[in-house]
Amino acid sequence: MKIKKPLNFTRLRKKASAIFEAIPEWRQASKISISLHDVLMSGLACMHFQDSSLLQFQKRLQEDEHRNNLQTLFGVEDIPKETQMREIIDGIDSEHFRPIFVSVN
Repeated sequence: MKIKKPLNFTRLRKKASAIFEAIPEWRQASKISISLHDVLMSGLACMHFQDSSLLQFQKRLQEDEHRNNLQTLFGVEDIPKETQMREIIDGIDSEHFRPIFVSVN
């Protein structure tokens, strides 16, 4: 019997990041301003922080604390706007996310 390691935030984040990197880019290269990885990791951060506005949360944190959790915790370079994030994530086949759930099962 294989014993799985306990799930923790770092392990989940690294696994999600690797899976997000493997999702094929379908957008036109000339129209991409934010990487697919940044969009997906921002979505994961949005769920983690449970803030109604991810962008406003990060701006407040940057102004107040001079640091940005999306960069330090999630490796996000460019923060997408919420509508942009929703549109991009909606365009991804949900099957691409299955490996995340299988790996932590």
